[in-house]
Amino acid sequence: MGNLLKTQEEIEIITIFTKKGPQPHIFKWAGQKFKVEKINLVYDQKIGNNKLIYFSVSSQDNYFKLVFNTNNLKWYIEEVYHE
Repeated sequence: MGNLLKTQEEIEIITIFTKKGPQPHIFKWAGQKFKVEKINLVYDQKIGNNKLIYFSVSSQDNYFKLVFNTNNLKWYIEEVYHE
């Protein structure tokens, strides 16, 4: 049975910018580097003048919910699901 961790930590991330928008590539969290192997879901939410883009990604048998804040151009990790 897996574990779900909810957080709101700012993370360092290598981002690829495409015509469709930003895409996470490699990120550092909890002292480890994770390469995004698959983007499972992308959606956005507007809060006031702020647009947040959410990415559900897979890496090393873990699942992460990453958030890109288009206002301050920072990335955050919101959820981690791991075995």
